[in-house]
Amino acid sequence: MNLKVATVFSAGLLLSAAPVMASDAQVDKAKSAIQQLKKQSAVEFAYQRHSDFGERTMRERYRPLPDSHGWTLLSENGEKPTTQRLTEYQQMKNDEWQSGQQTQDTEDQDQQSIKLSLSDMIQADTLVYVGEQEWRQQQVLAYTFTPYLDKFSEHDDKLQGNLYLSPNSHSPAGLSITLKESFSPAMSVTLENFEMQIELMPITDKGTTFYVPKQTEEKMAGSYLYFKDFSNHTIREYTDYSVLDTASVSRVSAN
Repeated sequence: MNLKVATVFSAGLLLSAAPVMASDAQVDKAKSAIQQLKKQSAVEFAYQRHSDFGERTMRERYRPLPDSHGWTLLSENGEKPTTQRLTEYQQMKNDEWQSGQQTQDTEDQDQQSIKLSLSDMIQADTLVYVGEQEWRQQQVLAYTFTPYLDKFSEHDDKLQGNLYLSPNSHSPAGLSITLKESFSPAMSVTLENFEMQIELMPITDKGTTFYVPKQTEEKMAGSYLYFKDFSNHTIREYTDYSVLDTASVSRVSAN
């Protein structure tokens, strides 16, 4: 190889490597944001949740307890629930909680039924930087990734994940998961549309900043038993957060 050719070849390598290095630096920012979410995974939060299912609404309060599900029904369709409805609600929540406890107590912990944290949804080694764009009326740095959802864990390749960071602080702003192609998550069920949006917001407690859901939106549509269609659209808003346990978490500098 003569000197002239070698020089051109080397220059070409430098030019082609520059975007890769830039992309790697952006991916490192995303991985750092994921670590922020992982650090707070041991923290317990109390909050209120307002759910809009289209035909009905529900407001609940959650405060984790060591020997209970921790949920309280505050209102349904804007009205105070009856004593009978409160009893039904408590029974439903208790059944869900007991089911979760039994699952985690088995030797083979069935990962399908254990609730995952936000950071667990993101397979960090699949992150790809896309660029700056607008999402939910805010400018963000956008990344694609292969998501992990416990209820669709065998069909990761059918889903597309997007992670969004604040362009200034590089803190997590939210994520979305959409369906790339239809699939059957269970026998006689076909999922034809799925979209999940999770918008995060920062809250600060004793100098530590945590990133918690502000609003989630989920759309799901498909068919079951080959001829019956289903379509669900749920919007949930989260308010009145309080941090119950910060002792086991490393301090994250407040923005």
